Amino acid sequence: MAQGSKSRIIIWSIVGILVVVAVVMLVTKPKTGSITPPVNPERFAKVMEGRFQRFERRISAAQADFPGAPAELWQKISDEIALGRQVMSGMAGLTEQKDLEAKRDSVQKAYASARKMYKEITGKEAQEEPDGGE
Repeated sequence: MAQGSKSRIIIWSIVGILVVVAVVMLVTKPKTGSITPPVNPERFAKVMEGRFQRFERRISAAQADFPGAPAELWQKISDEIALGRQVMSGMAGLTEQKDLEAKRDSVQKAYASARKMYKEITGKEAQEEPDGGE
């Protein structure tokens, strides 16, 4: 065994260990890169109201296309939309970002639930137009 081969083995072992440590650090590092912007209640209300109106138009058209669907499901969709609008109206006086984010999440959850029920009835997703919402 030549004199240089021992030092090469040691150097490559160290490099290999460093590479493994770097990969482990990259894989396990927390994902803090996506910072959500602060909630603007006026803009959010405007965007969501537009979404609710477009969705209600689709629901009206779908009710004519699917007359055999149970009325309870259509009522549940309407209830979710009403709940979203009610929570949205409560956002007006809030200034605390934590409260605004909780209300935003509640409105989005109600909207998603209504869309899910719509999809169950019609078998197709309510197509969303891009509007640059929050």
